[in-house]
Amino acid sequence: MGRHRLLLDQGLPKCHTSRRKIENKLEMVERYNTWLERQGYTPDTRKLYCSVAREACRYFGRKPFRSVAPLDISDFLQHVSTLRWTADRYRFYLTALRSFFEFLYLGGVIDSIPPRFVRGPLQTHRLPRVLTQNQVQKLIEAATTPRDRALVEFMYATGCRVGEAHQARVEDIDFRHRKTIVGSKGRDRTVYFGQPAAYALKFYLGSRRAGPLFLDDVPTQRGFLVRSGRVWQARWREYPGRINRTKYLGNPAKMPYRVANAKFLRLMKKVNLNRERHAISRWAIQQVFRNLGERIGIKTLCPRILRHSFATHLLENGANIRVIQALMGHARVDTTQIYASLVNVDVALAFRNSHPRALGGRI
Repeated sequence: MGRHRLLLDQGLPKCHTSRRKIENKLEMVERYNTWLERQGYTPDTRKLYCSVAREACRYFGRKPFRSVAPLDISDFLQHVSTLRWTADRYRFYLTALRSFFEFLYLGGVIDSIPPRFVRGPLQTHRLPRVLTQNQVQKLIEAATTPRDRALVEFMYATGCRVGEAHQARVEDIDFRHRKTIVGSKGRDRTVYFGQPAAYALKFYLGSRRAGPLFLDDVPTQRGFLVRSGRVWQARWREYPGRINRTKYLGNPAKMPYRVANAKFLRLMKKVNLNRERHAISRWAIQQVFRNLGERIGIKTLCPRILRHSFATHLLENGANIRVIQALMGHARVDTTQIYASLVNVDVALAFRNSHPRALGGRI
């Protein structure tokens, strides 16, 4: 407990180290973020947990942490909830609050953990939604750009999470052995892909040998021909640095638009109009799958469904559950075991359709 208390007191004058006088709740959230980082939490998890903690601090206002009761936690959850809140979102908020108050408890700020006395909704284990192998093939064929085709091939071949595809690097790809290293939730693992994914990746990458594996799809910069007062101007932005450039082209009184535009186009061929390219965002990956799903008639398609399909198809074709666990990056085999239930559903359906006495009406 001493190490956690030291983390709470770090950076404060001695006169403010008393737990009764720590009133700056938002500053406490920043220390909570540091604590999460030292505990090995991923940046995304830290960001989400701290967001919930800040929201709670603003709701409690000047009320000391020591005075927050379980009923206050319930009132806060009721305050932030909406009609569209799901049970999973409620449980996430409650988990984040428990983590934050555990941090305060370990630091000696409070004597109990009130979110521990609040019960969340019962967790129902629903079978994940998956695609058939035929639907996956249609999804791949629906991708019309090299990037989208490589993205779908890669995510289906490896079973990667969205965050892992977002962070994947070109230099980590081993085309000789058709494998790569991906990382998520603080753990790195090796995943493998087949020849179709390798072809799609090579075609998409071209001569690129480093950087993010999948880049954002930014429109090509063309520059602008502008009439500003009594002058024709060419305007564009240079990268890196996002520097705005302007060049005088002529006087509109002496130079018609046709001549100014021709001069502008000649100038644009000599300047660098290439934009900075960054890794594709998680939102963009979601959008790619949503658009592809609409093309093949599947509503609300998301990358997680393809990840579920990856595991289910492996299991259907005889892969060991432990192998699937390693490929998926699951910490516990219980998480992977749910895909066995999906295969069992197919087994039961095949039994009822095939066995002479399965339905009790045929001999």
